[in-house]
Amino acid sequence: MFAREKDAKPKSDNRIHETVTPLSDMSGATSVLSNPTEKSTTISVARVTAPTPTPTPTPTLTPMVGARDNKNDAKNETKRLTVGRGISLNGKISFCDRLVIDGKVEAELEDCHTVEVTENGTFKGAAEITGAEISGHYDGSLTVRENLLIRSTGRVSGTVRYGKLHIEDGGEINGDVKSIASAKT
Repeated sequence: MFAREKDAKPKSDNRIHETVTPLSDMSGATSVLSNPTEKSTTISVARVTAPTPTPTPTPTLTPMVGARDNKNDAKNETKRLTVGRGISLNGKISFCDRLVIDGKVEAELEDCHTVEVTENGTFKGAAEITGAEISGHYDGSLTVRENLLIRSTGRVSGTVRYGKLHIEDGGEINGDVKSIASAKT
């Protein structure tokens, strides 16, 4: 792109005269002067592109009534325990309003309200609770005072006592299974 003239003489200000040949194609990475008698210099040109800015999400405003409802929901969900996929938990769980199992739990539940075992979740142990929804595997002693729902992918085995039992097509229940009403009489 730049080359010194062959017979260039310095001026009084000691500058060197240069002949500039424009690049005819900016898409190429390298360009060379076209006159073979001149000393040539190869200059690499890198194309630089500015990153595109990421749009900032616009915050949504929640009405005050909705905010109060969210606070009430948060109060009700303060005793919520979620065991995520790939996590194993062993021991005793007490005073939990809602237990969601997507991993593996071997435990004894005490003073818990509801349990949800997802398709990927497994529970082994004992629980006496108000309600349960089983989509994964439950093995052990289970007493559900109100509604026990076994989804189509759910498998329950062991000693099971229930207030009301709902089983979707494909769901399984095995073991010593009795209604609480029939167990009392």
